[in-house]
Amino acid sequence: MNTTRTTLTAAAGMLILGLAGCANSTPGVPEPTTGGETTSAATDPFHIEQPKNLKAISDPCQLLTQQQLQELGAGGEPKPGESQWKQSECTWQSQQLTVTVSPDTIQGQGLRYTAKIVADGEPTAEVSGYPAVHVGATSGSCGTYVGTSDTELFYVDFSVGTDGRSNPEFSDACAAADRIAGMVIENLPPA
Repeated sequence: MNTTRTTLTAAAGMLILGLAGCANSTPGVPEPTTGGETTSAATDPFHIEQPKNLKAISDPCQLLTQQQLQELGAGGEPKPGESQWKQSECTWQSQQLTVTVSPDTIQGQGLRYTAKIVADGEPTAEVSGYPAVHVGATSGSCGTYVGTSDTELFYVDFSVGTDGRSNPEFSDACAAADRIAGMVIENLPPA
């Protein structure tokens, strides 16, 4: 019986010493561990391999060229306005469509923050290799937020006009918004 008690006491002592080895040296101070999860650029859905300099074009009415606007059927004079984040935006309207482009270079939040608010925290699309989030999709309209760097993004709001409803290029409003966003990306210089 003494042998059993001695063995149990020795085992309990070893267990306590083993558990003590796992404790932090300073109570309440976390110690680094190895083997934890990390997010690398290859697995980060918001990683932008080639950031763009959205600030380089200060007039949002210059984010689309005249040739691109003609290609879209968005003739007419651009209408400058103000975005919900109090930065200049530009709208083009015709019987075919209405397009608004709103750059965001002042909030410093990037697409990751916007995606948390409107898309369960993940990009829902990709435009020309850049992460994007669709919002407000209906049969005739869609908005696309596109990240151009860790801190900047722009928003394209597309709505089909009365004459554009028969245009097959506008049958998928989000695809049309993405196409326009791709045009904007083409016009942005590298960061």
